[in-house]
Amino acid sequence: MPAGGVAGALLFGAVVLFCFAAPVLSPYDSHRPDLARAMLPASGEHWLGTDQLGRDLLTRTAAAGRVSLLFAFAVTAVTTSAGTVVGAVAGLVGGWPDRLLRLAATVALALPGLTLALALAGVLPPGFTTLLIALVPLGWVSCGLVVRAAVIRTAASDHVLAARAMGASSFHLLRRTIVPHAIGPALTVATGDLAKTLVAATSLSFLGLGLPPPDVDWGGMVNEATALLVVTPRLAVVPAVALALTSLGVTLVTDALRAARLTG
Repeated sequence: MPAGGVAGALLFGAVVLFCFAAPVLSPYDSHRPDLARAMLPASGEHWLGTDQLGRDLLTRTAAAGRVSLLFAFAVTAVTTSAGTVVGAVAGLVGGWPDRLLRLAATVALALPGLTLALALAGVLPPGFTTLLIALVPLGWVSCGLVVRAAVIRTAASDHVLAARAMGASSFHLLRRTIVPHAIGPALTVATGDLAKTLVAATSLSFLGLGLPPPDVDWGGMVNEATALLVVTPRLAVVPAVALALTSLGVTLVTDALRAARLTG
């Protein structure tokens, strides 16, 4: 993997380790207010200070990051699985599955995913399920198109045509020969979708359409800090920087995987 990909993987790994280890190792509760310690500056006791309710900012950022990452992983797993299945079937069988995928792609181009997410999240109660419903409907399309192209290319290869001539079923070819060749492109798309999902979910939470209290993600933290942005900008800057570093790490890994596919 290129140096950029290695740096991205290390950066993303460090963020994940921070988000999952810090809330466990920290002596502070990320949810429990302590008004006597509200708005403390950074110190040896609180490395990033405390927020308006006296909660340790470092611990709360890590806990919010864990929520953000788990949600992004969950959505990406669903969209990648759906896109891989639909794309593989559309590429191998054609017919109505292929027409369905092309129709979904047309809708996705005409209606940006975040616009649909805003429309759905705006009429549903805030929560994990609402965000999932808002981001999944068109999130699988890009993966489906990439897998479809990979399947069509593989299905036209000599060894697949020979297996067909020998009587191999479409299901057998799909499971044993074609899908393994589509996994690489699907994983490349999945890494990019992970970053996009993370940013989209954070944006929805920032707009007040995310998780209800006491649960919070990075977008919710920025939303809570907007009223104090001029007085204490670090309350918004810290989660924003955490999101930026995570997105940067994932993007570097995605670029490295795409470069490897092109050169391979």
